[in-house]
Formats: sequence, C-alpha cells, structure tokens
Amino acid sequence: MRKIENAEVEFVAQEGGVEEYRLWNGMKILLLENRVAPVATFLVLYRVGSRNEAVGHTGATHLLEHMLFKGTPTFNKERGTQIAAVLQRIGADFNATTWFDRTNYFETVPSDQLELAIWLEADRMRNSLISDADRQAEMTVVRNELDRGQNEPSIVLDEAVYAAAFREHPYHHPTIGWRADVEHVPTSRLKAFYDTFYHPNNATAILVGDFDRATALSLIAKHFGQYPPSPEPIPEVYTEEPPQEGERRVTIRRAGEVALVQIAFHTPAALGQTSVLSNEELARRAANPPMENDIFPLVVLSTALSHGVTSRLYQALIETELAIKVHTNVDQFRDPGLFNVYATVRPGVEPRAVEEAILRELDRVAREGLSAEELEKAKRQILTHLAFDRDGTFNIALQMSEAEAVADWRFYLNYPKNIERVKADDTRRVAEKYFTEDNRTVGLFIPKQGAGGSSAMIAAHEPISARPRATMTKARSACFYDEAKAGKSRTKRFESRADRASPIADLSASDAPRFSSRVARDVMPSGAVSLVLENRAAPVFSLVGSLRAGSYFEPRDRPGLARLTAEMLERGTRRRTKLELANELERAGAQVSLSAGRFAISIEARALARDLALVIGALAEELREPAFPEDELEKLKQQTIAQIREQQNNTRYRAFERFTQIVYPRENPFHIPPSEELIASIASVTTEDVRRFYERQYGGRSLILAICGDLETARTQELIRGAFGDFAGPANIEIEAADPEPLAQLRREFVRVPDKANIDVVMGKHAPLRRRSPDYHAALLANNALGQSTLSSRLGLQVRDREGLTYGIGSRFYSPGLVAGPWYIGLSVSPENLDRATASALNVLREYVANGLTPQELSDEKSSAVGSFKVSLSTTAGIAEAIWEAEFYGLGLDYLDRYGDLIEAVTLDEANAAIRRYFTPDDLAIVLAGDFEREDEGN
Repeated sequence: MRKIENAEVEFVAQEGGVEEYRLWNGMKILLLENRVAPVATFLVLYRVGSRNEAVGHTGATHLLEHMLFKGTPTFNKERGTQIAAVLQRIGADFNATTWFDRTNYFETVPSDQLELAIWLEADRMRNSLISDADRQAEMTVVRNELDRGQNEPSIVLDEAVYAAAFREHPYHHPTIGWRADVEHVPTSRLKAFYDTFYHPNNATAILVGDFDRATALSLIAKHFGQYPPSPEPIPEVYTEEPPQEGERRVTIRRAGEVALVQIAFHTPAALGQTSVLSNEELARRAANPPMENDIFPLVVLSTALSHGVTSRLYQALIETELAIKVHTNVDQFRDPGLFNVYATVRPGVEPRAVEEAILRELDRVAREGLSAEELEKAKRQILTHLAFDRDGTFNIALQMSEAEAVADWRFYLNYPKNIERVKADDTRRVAEKYFTEDNRTVGLFIPKQGAGGSSAMIAAHEPISARPRATMTKARSACFYDEAKAGKSRTKRFESRADRASPIADLSASDAPRFSSRVARDVMPSGAVSLVLENRAAPVFSLVGSLRAGSYFEPRDRPGLARLTAEMLERGTRRRTKLELANELERAGAQVSLSAGRFAISIEARALARDLALVIGALAEELREPAFPEDELEKLKQQTIAQIREQQNNTRYRAFERFTQIVYPRENPFHIPPSEELIASIASVTTEDVRRFYERQYGGRSLILAICGDLETARTQELIRGAFGDFAGPANIEIEAADPEPLAQLRREFVRVPDKANIDVVMGKHAPLRRRSPDYHAALLANNALGQSTLSSRLGLQVRDREGLTYGIGSRFYSPGLVAGPWYIGLSVSPENLDRATASALNVLREYVANGLTPQELSDEKSSAVGSFKVSLSTTAGIAEAIWEAEFYGLGLDYLDRYGDLIEAVTLDEANAAIRRYFTPDDLAIVLAGDFEREDEGN
C-alpha cells in the first residue's frame, strides 16, 4: 500500500500498457497513457444493469442513468452548474449508457480539465439528488424513449425474441424496462436501487489518454477516496436459464413495409461458462481463463457468415435476392446469451424462404466448418477491426469498460490472441453444438397487408388526441466485438459528408500544433488533391475524400441516378468482378465505401497501415475502371427500391422528407422527391444512363483525398499520385442554387405512418447561410446555444429537462456549405404530449428571437469550441475529416490554426443579428409524422 493524498492506493498489476490499482474502499482503477492528442477519457463503470433487476422495477438502472444527470448539491441547475451544461462549456464529449451487465458514465475532455471530470463522477456516485419531481419529469422522457423504440420493427422483434428465449434469467427483460414498471416505479425504490449498487466497491474507474500517472491517481484518490465501501455486500444474481427443450417461435404483425426474420440460439457467456458465476469466481476465472472458450470460435464463425460481400449469408440471401440486409451477432455477456441472425426480407419474398435459407447455411457450416481461407479471412477482419477500436481514447476506454463488465480488463487485452487461436474445427464444433432445433428461437415481423405507410395529410390546426398503446423497447448492442458494426454497412446515410454542417465549427486551435505545417498537400496534374498527415497512435489509417458527382448533377427527371452510379463502382471493374474486389479487401480486413450525397460522393476507407497500397489500388480501380455490369445494376435497383420502401416506415425520415417538399421547389437540390416518384425513376435507370453520368461527372478535377495514420508521407503521396495523377476531370463541377422564396406564413402538415407509438416533428425553414457567409461562425454559435445539446441548450433545458416532454430535441443547420440549406428543430414526442411539446419549442424559439443570446451563453459556446477542438482530433478519422473539410470549402489549411481567433472575434451583436436573420418563427414549415388515428388499446 502507498499513501496518495491521505487515501490508500494499492498497485495490483500491469500488462500491455494497462496499470491496475485498487483504492482503499475497493474501487478498481485502470490507467492507460495515450499522448497522441491533448485529451483524456474518464469512464466509471458500475456493475449493475438490467441483469440486476426483477419484475416490478425493470428499467430502474436505465431510469437511474437519466436521473444521475439531474444533479447533486454541487452540480445542479439552480446553481447554474448543471452537469450537462458544465461539461458542454469545456467542449467535453460525454454521455452514459445502460446495458444488461453494466452502466457507464464517461467524458472525453481536454487534458487540463481532467479533474473536473473526476470530481463530477465522484460526486454523483454518492450524492445524486434523485428527487420525486425529477423522476416524474424524466419518466415521461423515458416513456418517449420507449415509444421511439416501438417505432422500429427490428427493436420490437428483438425484444420479443429475447423475451421468448429467456424465460427465467433477467436477460428476458429489455434494458429500458417494461412500460408499466417505468411508469409506476416509486422514487423510493430508485433511491434504494441507487444505494444498493452505486458504491466504489462496485465500480471501476478507467482513464485513457494524456495525463500524468501520479497526478491522476492523486485526483482519483482525492475525490473517490472519501467514500466508504457499501455497508452491505453487493447482491449477486443467481438465476440461471435452464436448457431450452424445443424450438420457440414468436410472430409480430404490425403495419410496415418489409418483413424481418430473426433466429437466435443460446450460447455461453463471455468467459465461456454456461452458468452464473459470483464476482469472486468471475475474477478468478478472468485471471486464469480456460484454454477452450466457445465464444471466440462463435465470433469467428459469425464474421465468416455475414461480414462482407463474400460472406456465406450475404451470398445465400443478398446475391439470390431473398433479402436486402443480413447480419449476425454473438452476445458476449457476463452470463450466457444468444447468437442472433437478423435478416430484412426483400418485398415479395416469403419470410419462410429466408428462414429456410439461413438454416441451410447454418446446417452446412455445422457439417463442414469453415475452409482454411474463410477462417483466415474472418480472423483478419476481426483483428483489423480491433485495431480500429484502439484508435482514440474513448474507443479504448469503452472497450475496456465492456471487458470489465463481463469479465476483466484482460479479456480486452487478450482478445486478439484468443481470436488467433481459433481453428477451423473449432468453428464446426460450436456450430454443431449450438445451432440445433431444440436450442432455437425464431422471430418473424410480418407487415400487415393493406396497412403500409400512408402519406395521408390531416387537417392542420386541430389538437391530436391519440393515445399510445402499451409498448416495450430493448436496444440491442454488441457487448465487446460487434461483427455487424465491424462489417461494411450497405445502408445509405441520411446525408453525405459534404451535406453536413461543418464539424470544423467546433474547432479552436488556440493551443494546438499548427496544422498548416504538419499537413503535406499535393496538387496533381489532373487537379486532384491529396492531404497527408502522419499519426502514429495506432497501426491504422483513415481516408476521407470526395468527388463532385452528387445528386445536384443528375438530370431532374432521373432522381437516384447519382446514388446508383456511386454504388455501382463497387460492383465490378473492367479487371475484376465484385466478388474478386471484395475478397481482396475483406481478406485484409480493409473497408472502402463510396456513397452519393447532394453535391459530392463521399469516399471513406480505413485499414491497417501495411495495407495502404492495397486500399489505394482498389479505390483507384473502382473510381477509374468501373464495368457497370447489367446484372449487378438490376440487383442494386431492386435492393435500393426495397430500402426506400423500408425508409417510408421511419417517422423521422418521413417528417424531413415532407418538410423539404414544402420548403423547396422541385428544381432545388434539397427537395426530396416523393418515394413513388423516386422508385419509378430508379426502376427505369439503364446501364447506359449510369455510364453517361459517370463519363460526364467523374474525374480528378474535383477529387480530394485526406489521409491520416501510421504511414510515411512521401510514400503515401507517391501512391496517390500514381493512382490519380492523370485521372481526367469532368467539365462541370460548379455548384449554384438560388434561395427559395420564404413561406408566406407558418404552415403545418401531418404525415400518417400507421402503427407508430412515437411522433417525429420537424419545424424549420430555408436558411440563406453558406460556408463563406460573413456571419457563418456567429450563426453556428447562436444555433448551438439554442439547440446543439438536448441536455444543456435552451430547447433541451425547457422541453426535455423542465417539462419532460421529449427524449430528444435539437436544432441545426442542415448544410450551410456550397449551397444554403435548411435550418430546423427536430424532436420526438409521445402522442399525448405532441401539442404541449410543439408549443413549448415554439415559445422557446420566439423568446430567443425576441431577446437574443446572453453574454454568458456566447462565452460558454466559445469555451465549448475550444475544448471540442482537442476532443475532435483524438482519432485518425477525426483528423482526416478536419483537413478534408478545410480543402473542400477552400478555407486553406491555416484555417484550422486561426479558427480560435475567428470564434473569439464573434460579438454578441453579430450572434443576435444572426438569430434574427435565420430563426424567424412565423414562416416555418412544421411537419409531424406518426400514427394520428390509433384508438386507445389499453395497457
């Protein structure tokens, strides 16, 4: 033992750069220095999740997570020191999450603000207020969160499958809780739950980043060392799920556009055990793990089944046009969990056909196992993804947290080694062992016939009195390594990078290294530009780029053409087929993605540093030598149409879609065409259309590639120049669009999307703000104070915090870039709170426009920008994004060095003038999307 500021701290172990200490009161401390950026992530893990709940207080852990943001005697809104507001001022990236086995609270902060993060987390460990008034307000917030989950068919089905697969173990319950428990739990029960589990001897403090070891230990001891351990032993969970003795099936029928299939099998826990273990037994097992652990072969098997184009289930379901999406996931929980297969059925296909195709593949792998090539490719994909997850202080802290929740930090440290040990016969053995009929639970989501997403408009001025029915929500997430998230997403983003508000608006370079001297910029003969910055944080690199070939450039009668063209680049070249291209990248675990936005295609790639030449070569081949095979175009068209139909079941998308149609004329690039018009256009596109668009628009003249990582500048520039130096440029890359006329008066419309428990609201207008507008920085700071944070902005403090009417509310400029885009407020709300929530948001807006920003608010937003700069540069992807954007908007690399001065120069008069110009409340378009005619179905 050694004394540190009057608190005893014991050194326990050191391995792989991680140091473990133990505070006198039993709190575990994990330190990992990472000095790549002047930031640190501080995370406190509590070994309590929905696993520790019982009927009557399900959801208590999650509700407590919300309540612990409400404050302590030191940090509270009455004193102007509300937790979210304090963290927002320093530019922290912060949040908290609840899951089956744990709850964690975390902040990534500038290094010089580390003590604040430690002090805050220590204070709420034992001093959270948990008042009844706050519980009542936050309960309605959580109810809205429940309703949001009920809007997602995949979440609804997933809940039902887990509830059927687990009958006795508390994994049966959704993490968010059953609705009746959430709505009726008394505050006294929440306090008792808090007093049972929130103690230092049930917690691990994890610190990763730029810090001094002795100082950090002193600070942790100073703030957490004042608390004694829990007066009673932390209750153990002893319920075990008995073996399943026959297939179980569950079917959900609701309005929707596409069917879903989910198949689940019981599997062991993260440490391989099949029974519930005590904390002491778990610690012993973690220190001396068994050589055989079925989890690792299952993870490898899951990756081989669904990760990438060459995976077995992709080939069996997507290529055969039975499904439009498929992925698998292995729970890595403290207690035994599930192996899940999720598939989205292509419209017109019977779900039973998809189910049978999945079972055939699982049966085949149980009989044959994986080939040597499949095994090595899957292992390489996992190991590469693990390297990505060790890029950035938050990523590392989060992975250590998950390992601690289910076992011990060594589970994180030894994960790559355990994956390497998996043999082909191990994958066959676990498939045969677990993929059995008696161990199987099958779930189907079947859209009701004739009840699809109607676009009917309802009268615009009468209150809506629909009441929600009883619902239940459980958000699924991987515990440690998520094969689905590691795979290349085929789902297109809501907006492309070039369509987003500038993330550089959160940068301030007041005390950072000068970027202009660190970035190597090369302009090639074709006009293409490369930007290279070396960063040795992890053996990986991130590439971010763009090329002006977005939907702005497509013929107005061919919406969707730019999207199809971009995605066809990945479907075969003149030298190689889609499968051959994908196989090369997937064997290396590399990821390359091309997707079209309004003005440009977004280019993203990441891989191990050693595979730089492979990635640049593959990207050049896709961009310069596409073959546009007709059979691949037909498959892509059908998949795209199915995705559009699925999107029509999303209330958030439907509200924004209709909003753009009200605010923008058809010729404006921000106008989203009606879904049936878009579908008809996509169905009519030919390979000749795609080829003509490619030849007219693709080339090096507008190509920008920004790359950051563990690489050598000269070699990187040479590779990029060799690949794109003579890439011929398109004739037209200029972008212009006139501002539309404002609405004559406030206009409100309703879009009916049947069988939805939650309503999404978009209220906004066109905002004539461009990236080069003189008041750009003033406008963004003004918006940030109004609605950047759902926890600490004006909108969030009033509509969510004080009134408890919404889970999420915020305001934003959608795309103040080359062309001015919309500004809007978005919120989600339960039907019974709709009128109050929209009225409250409008009142906040009107007051803001009338009275403006306060000097303190402006000062806080400037301070937030300074801290956000440091936090934003903690990963290679964050750095690449920042330097790409400076180039894309022609700001110059020195912009990043002088941004702090630009932010500090914004005056209060300039910010208030921007508010009056852009946020006027009387000419808004308000669109509400949800189910407005549902009868009360009771509880």
